[in-house]
Amino acid sequence: MTVQRSNAPTQSYADTAEITLLGRRLSVLDLTREISPDIPVYPGHMKVAMWDHLTHEESRLRMGDTPFRGYAVKGLSLCDHDSTHMDAVYHFNPDRPDLTIDAFPIERCFTEGAWIDVSDVAPRTHITLDRVRRAMDDAGIERLPEGGTLLYFTGVGRKWHDARAFVTEYPGLDGEASRWILDQGVVNVLTDAVSTDNPADMTYPNHTAHGERLVNHTEVVNNIDRIPRHQGFDVIVAPLRLVGATGSPVRIFAVWEPGSATG
Repeated sequence: MTVQRSNAPTQSYADTAEITLLGRRLSVLDLTREISPDIPVYPGHMKVAMWDHLTHEESRLRMGDTPFRGYAVKGLSLCDHDSTHMDAVYHFNPDRPDLTIDAFPIERCFTEGAWIDVSDVAPRTHITLDRVRRAMDDAGIERLPEGGTLLYFTGVGRKWHDARAFVTEYPGLDGEASRWILDQGVVNVLTDAVSTDNPADMTYPNHTAHGERLVNHTEVVNNIDRIPRHQGFDVIVAPLRLVGATGSPVRIFAVWEPGSATG
């Protein structure tokens, strides 16, 4: 059989790009981790499994005489909190089964963003309100974006290829800092860590605060420190509509206009 070669350009992944959207030229940075059987997962959560459910050769067995080369299908098995993912409110508030991940509103998928660096905070300790405020001062952020997204960088992403360290050696927001952030009107909190909570504190103060305020948060976020400004950018985050799920893997992008004012 003669194989027809395509003249289309080859496709390859890069985590940065420039695009045109609604007539605007934008820089884009992917903030998403990959999903594969090799990634670290939160202790006790399901690991990722992938397999050849149907190969090209197997699909051709049922087709008969045809020039079509067949199709392939992969099987997937994973937790709704594997890799970069958003927690549904129901994940940390059992009284709100109506707020599973499929209820996440479209308008919160597109928000103003701001990010802070708290990578000096020791692993397995709390990120305090005082430290959050000092990080905002260092970044030149006067206010958190009301109706927007706060990203905080712990530096644990550098341990991505050391699974045990990645899932155990990071700090988390304490209760006071968590409630203050949410009281500023933030509608999504993103972190590079596998959890927003200090792994040495089994009271889960950040999850508890988000459960009280009914606000989602998002974990295992990549490339936060590569966003070239601390404010003046937007965040696009899209969870899957997994009906009844406590979370969902997400695809996240930071976008900004090249050459626009930085903060």
